[in-house]
Amino acid sequence: MINRIVNTIKGWWKNMFDYNKVISDFNLDTETSKEMLDAIKIWSDIFNGNASWQSKEVKSLHIAKTTCEKVSKAVTIEFKSSCSDKNIDKIYQRFIRNIRKYTEYGIAKGSMFFKPTYENGKIKVTVIQGDKFIPFKFDDTGELLGIIIIDQFTKGNDVYTRLEYNELIDTSVHIKNIAYKGQGNGVVLSTKIDLKSVEKWKDLEEVAQIDNVDRLIGGFFTMRNANTIDNNSPMGVAIFHNAIGTLEEIDKQFSRTLWEYEGSELAIDADVSLFEPDKNGKPKLPKGKNRLYRMLDSESEKEWNVFSPEIRDTSLFNGLNELLRQAESEMGLSFGVLSKMDNIAKTATEIESSKQDYYVTVSDIQTSLQTAIEDLIYGIYVLCKLYGIPVANSYDTSFSWDDSILKDKEMLQKQAQLELNQDIIDKVEYFKITRDWSEEEALAFIKKMEKRSPKKEEEPLEEEE
Repeated sequence: MINRIVNTIKGWWKNMFDYNKVISDFNLDTETSKEMLDAIKIWSDIFNGNASWQSKEVKSLHIAKTTCEKVSKAVTIEFKSSCSDKNIDKIYQRFIRNIRKYTEYGIAKGSMFFKPTYENGKIKVTVIQGDKFIPFKFDDTGELLGIIIIDQFTKGNDVYTRLEYNELIDTSVHIKNIAYKGQGNGVVLSTKIDLKSVEKWKDLEEVAQIDNVDRLIGGFFTMRNANTIDNNSPMGVAIFHNAIGTLEEIDKQFSRTLWEYEGSELAIDADVSLFEPDKNGKPKLPKGKNRLYRMLDSESEKEWNVFSPEIRDTSLFNGLNELLRQAESEMGLSFGVLSKMDNIAKTATEIESSKQDYYVTVSDIQTSLQTAIEDLIYGIYVLCKLYGIPVANSYDTSFSWDDSILKDKEMLQKQAQLELNQDIIDKVEYFKITRDWSEEEALAFIKKMEKRSPKKEEEPLEEEE
């Protein structure tokens, strides 16, 4: 399936982005294959609703987009994180406001890069999606050591491209910028140009170096699933990569269902002689009923006939649901994330197993995301030191993730309430269980509530007669 789709976009890198020229201009021996870059383009197209199999006849149910959205919510729904240094944390908190959206892109395109940059006296974080950079070097543990970031914009038919090379060599990050000007309908990287000739890039240096560091300036996120395109690549693949064939069948089945409804619409076949002609000699149909009536030739045996066939939607929807189940399994989701559980006869063991699979999927993404964020914060710290923004000599970062996929929170709350009522646990433990608070947070909340509660007025003593 993936090979057939690759053939449909064959030449994409040649026409839009010359892979071999990039490798040549930077004198690279890249570890990321052209097949991987082609696959990232395919994932991007599918995620954005432009799958190769879509047509006038085949409509999309957009399962890839829905999956990425649902999984990103599960990954980040109760995500909390902070840095102990207030200046770093201020930058960091602005970044994580949109962490769910960034996670969705990373899940869809297999990878992303969080890049801190210094601009106009401030540090901000740019999120580079998987189809906008080329990882070209890794160490034996899969840690990213080299990356080319693509910055591109168009002006009329002219395409301006900046390639930013970053490589960690020993304890220094070496940076090199090359800019090109090309044509949107021709060769994009046709002519090298001076950075200073482009307003957007005029303040950038062609060559730079950052010393005394132990990693790239930025955080690299990649999916942790097995790479079936290149088994030797440390990069993961989009969450829906293994389900691409099933996604195509889902869209086809969905389109059959739409056609069934359209083809089974109530209609009245009526002889043209039953209607008065309009000024053009055509049958004058009741206002707003053009779709209801279908004209019969006046020579037909029947003057009219009601067309109302039985709709086979139940069998079609059952087939669609079965395909959604298959996609859930291929993408490591639990049953019911996409499919309808009320139409599926599943044992408790099977449901629990699918929840375990989904938990592993979400947990793997959280682990990879946390590693990328830790590297991002390190990059922010390095830039703060480099540009004189006051920061402490060391910092701590805290992370809190949600694990509600395996835990039934409603049941936990009911059980905790029951135990509180029976004096098995106290209020502190109750809030720790139901709100996932620390003991200090629970105690502080209880004390706050006690101060708010109005004190009971003492009842006056009865006077003795």
